[in-house]
Amino acid sequence: MKPRHLIPIVSLFTALILSALWAEDAQQPTSNLDPLVQLLTQVDDANFQLDLLRGIHDAVKGRRKITMPKNWPVTAKKLAKSTNAEVREKTTLLSVIFGDPQALAALRKVVSDSKSPADERQTALSALAQNQDKALIPLLIALVEKPTLTGTDAQVRGPALRGLAAYNALNTPTVILARYAKFTEAEKCDAINTLASRPSYALQLLTAIEKKQVPSRDLSAFTARQLLGLNNKSITKRLNQVWGTTRATSKDKADLIAQYKRKLTGKELKKADKSHGRLVFSRTCAACHLLFGEGKKIGPDLTGSQRANLDYVLQNVLDPNAVVGRDYQMSVIVNDQGRIVTGIIAEENENTVTVLTPTGKVIIPKNEIEARKRSPLSMMPEGMIAKLNPEEFRDLVAYLASPLQVDLPKSDATSKER
Repeated sequence: MKPRHLIPIVSLFTALILSALWAEDAQQPTSNLDPLVQLLTQVDDANFQLDLLRGIHDAVKGRRKITMPKNWPVTAKKLAKSTNAEVREKTTLLSVIFGDPQALAALRKVVSDSKSPADERQTALSALAQNQDKALIPLLIALVEKPTLTGTDAQVRGPALRGLAAYNALNTPTVILARYAKFTEAEKCDAINTLASRPSYALQLLTAIEKKQVPSRDLSAFTARQLLGLNNKSITKRLNQVWGTTRATSKDKADLIAQYKRKLTGKELKKADKSHGRLVFSRTCAACHLLFGEGKKIGPDLTGSQRANLDYVLQNVLDPNAVVGRDYQMSVIVNDQGRIVTGIIAEENENTVTVLTPTGKVIIPKNEIEARKRSPLSMMPEGMIAKLNPEEFRDLVAYLASPLQVDLPKSDATSKER
């Protein structure tokens, strides 16, 4: 018996050794997998198999269309019979990366099966999208267009909307915008981020905003900044026309901070509705910030910040680019198919770059990157509160200063339960 505490070491060293070997032998990377695949065939310990599979998967994730190792069909057939569910799952995911037609077909079946568990469908969808399986496109569109959701469809439509960003499909904007009004708030966020991922999509999104097919306030300040990051004159012009941009001078910002400080007195903040402030936070800040364990950790976690200090809050909200830590500067990456991904670099190795965006992680193979730049600007855009009325901003500030979590407004809490 192998000591259980040693098992994770196998995974770690497998991934590290393969990465090092492939860095030296970029022309024949799969040849280094053959001994490991042979070992998987010979070993019957499910825990050892799983750890070795994890190490191989960590090393190959983000790569596309890797030549299948010689003995993989035999090994995969054996591992598919394992009593360990994760061994079977990792085997299928590797088969997809190796381009096994049967594995691709099996995952497509999982994606389209409303009776399959949501987590399995999401994993299958993510694997197929990462490998740009073109046969996935009609399945994603079908999920987006479904008028009635059954089984786990409701939990998969968001990932389907995000998955469409991986493909340059001409009908994607038309499909998304046709159903937009019936999406949930979370799905609308996914839809807009996909439409902002390519210049051709972005122009159609801005046209939809102009026609009031998409409410202008649904376009967050973060996404507006992403659109500006495309450096496309037509998009910038249209954005200014239909959404508006603000960029005050330093003196203007100082005056604005002083103005809000005079208004947000202790007496005024006592009138605030903190429950409503939590709702405003979920709509404007939670895409990038954590507070009381809710939201996303793209920007700093606000739970332990100086959020009770009014000067600190006003300075960071009204002049977010005054002091920007390098870890929170956004990067803009364009791949060789014209897709734009904007976010924080969460991880990088010799083969891939992992970008943290408001809708999740995106893994980009380095050999597909056409352009990449780091912006000196914060992920928190200027003008974030321009869309908030005085009561909304007051309630948000009061909620940010709260030492404890508060309940959501009853109507919103009820809708979330449903």
